[in-house]
Amino acid sequence: MSQLTMAEIPGFFDIADSTMVGGQPLTDDTMTKVSHNAKFGAVRHEKIYMGYYASGNTISPPQSPVDGYQYSYPECSFSIAGFCSRAPAPGFTPGQAAFPAIANTNQGASTGTILMMAYDINDANGLVTITMDYWANSQEYNTNDGFVKVFANCQRSSLTLPVGVSGD
Repeated sequence: MSQLTMAEIPGFFDIADSTMVGGQPLTDDTMTKVSHNAKFGAVRHEKIYMGYYASGNTISPPQSPVDGYQYSYPECSFSIAGFCSRAPAPGFTPGQAAFPAIANTNQGASTGTILMMAYDINDANGLVTITMDYWANSQEYNTNDGFVKVFANCQRSSLTLPVGVSGD
């Protein structure tokens, strides 16, 4: 399977309907703008795999694997898959692509019943927060155990144009 790649970051051009009508010549400038719009449409929305993260880790905005476009936090929302109630084992690297090794025990209790789990990624700064609450030995234990698998849902602003290209 091939990966889509582009040599430059495409931009969006607003093209008036009157520039492409029957019986009128189609200029190379208009054809270039149509081509840019098609390329922009291919990458306007990207879903990018970010890897595994634990509580307290920060996810940086991703870079497009297609054309190298650097997303900003306002262009991203993160999808979380709660993956494990235990923390990753030592040697874990935030953002690693491969499934991490799992710690041998939980922080709060070696055995217990999960009462509540909450996962959040702050869309403004990428901070991961995981809360795991357990019931064991007739009391509640609150931990930041666990790790999540993250995807970034990215949508480019239509006002972002490649360097040296104007929108007119």
